Amino acid sequence: MIPSAKSLSDFADAITDKVKTRWASGWRDALASAIAAALAWILAKYFFGHAHPVFAAISAVVCLAPGLPSHGKQAVGLMLGVATGIIVGEAALWLPDSYPLLRIGFATFFAIAIAALYGQGAVVPIQAGVSAVLMLAVGPESAGFVRMLDVVVGASVGLIFSQILLTPNPIGIIDSSAKDLLEKLASGFSKSLQALEAKDAARAQSAVQIFSRAHDSLIALENGISMARNTARWTLRGRFVSREVKDIAGRYERHAVRLYASSLLFAEAFADALRKEQGPPPASLHERLSNVAAGCASIARDDERPQLVKVSGDQLADAVSAPWQLCLQHMSTVESALLTFGFTTQTDEKRVTEKIR
Repeated sequence: MIPSAKSLSDFADAITDKVKTRWASGWRDALASAIAAALAWILAKYFFGHAHPVFAAISAVVCLAPGLPSHGKQAVGLMLGVATGIIVGEAALWLPDSYPLLRIGFATFFAIAIAALYGQGAVVPIQAGVSAVLMLAVGPESAGFVRMLDVVVGASVGLIFSQILLTPNPIGIIDSSAKDLLEKLASGFSKSLQALEAKDAARAQSAVQIFSRAHDSLIALENGISMARNTARWTLRGRFVSREVKDIAGRYERHAVRLYASSLLFAEAFADALRKEQGPPPASLHERLSNVAAGCASIARDDERPQLVKVSGDQLADAVSAPWQLCLQHMSTVESALLTFGFTTQTDEKRVTEKIR
């Protein structure tokens, strides 16, 4: 079956969104890794006279590469793993060298096994095993104390970059991920509004696709929350805002999935109601859709806090068909979830006004 042009377009849009998201989250770490690698090379060559301090540059890259939950933890784990491997490798040199492969096997096994007992990240046993192999393969002159010095230089540069120079703002990590999710939802609600105005079921189905693609943004938000927590735990900057990070992360963690799920359920119920054409849509739906779409976009742009439309009892009691009733139920859930993301109500505005007075 040949895919339609619309399917190919949706697939291309999804791929483009993923590439943009990955580039936005990775290019800063890639740049930091490149600068840190060059700096570690220069420092190891200047202070210790190493002609080719490859391990210093490699260690800086290992500490600052994109996708790591904690660069600081990675640097500490790297040094711990290398030290363990060197010690085990030194001990293995006392074994008879009649069977070198057997000696390498034993050294690698014990280095990794001992490092695994620390309960740290995967970098610790990996570096322990690599260090033990290098010790026996190229000798302690190249892979022993010399390599440890290079690793200390590279990891130290990585720590300086991750802890002081390029420490991300953990609250900013969560906010940017949440804004990306809200932008996708704003686009979906806008498309639904267009479908309502034109009474076009095809546009409503396109809105469903937009909400489905917002799942990538939800995953990015969850990853951002995890990264922010690690940053708050393992960086100096994060320590100062750890309490605020805990509150924001917990609030978004509880309500982000609810917001996404209720938005997707609304879109599906809305498309179904338009397709079945069972009576006119509720009178309040247009205003509520417009308000939610504009509000999501407003929060994503850091504009003023939007206010939810108050629905009167008469509007709630409108006689509409079952598909539209289901649509309204999901819209109410969406509006309730959006209060967590910066929406306000008339009651909130009154409280703020009273405090000012």
